Amino acid sequence: MAHHSSKFSGWLLVGIPILAIIGLIVWSATRPNPGEKISNQGNRHLESETESHEPYNFKPPTSGPHVGKAPWGVSSKQIPDEVQVHNLEDGGVIVHYDPAKVTSSTIQELEGTVKPFFLKGKNIILEPYAEMESPITVTAWTRMLKLPSADAAAIEEFINAYIGIDHHVRGQ
Repeated sequence: MAHHSSKFSGWLLVGIPILAIIGLIVWSATRPNPGEKISNQGNRHLESETESHEPYNFKPPTSGPHVGKAPWGVSSKQIPDEVQVHNLEDGGVIVHYDPAKVTSSTIQELEGTVKPFFLKGKNIILEPYAEMESPITVTAWTRMLKLPSADAAAIEEFINAYIGIDHHVRGQ
């Protein structure tokens, strides 16, 4: 009888890790990847905001040359593209609204969505961003979600999918 139980425990030792690996593969393939994928423009560091560099492939940018870092939280002013890209590299998510396309009540809704993340110490910014294609755009490193309105559920799903993922290139 002992012979059968040792065979069974041997199968458990092999089977459980295999099942865990299969579960991890299924989970990673089925977890949400909200927004669209934007091609990576790299992590080049600039000497200043005014240093010339190749144009960003999207506005607001989701990767590329950058410098400095903006404070996390709610900003009343548009943050220079070169600065906000560094925040994205650090695993941040930025919620941008076009002040010409949203109302003050929409901005308040967005603040209500963003502030709980900020209060939990998450790397998040809410900022005005002029002349965007959509009224609201949420960005993370190489990811972008364009929204016609302050869709809290969609914004939270995007934030939860990408916040906190560091994108520094090893050796930099």
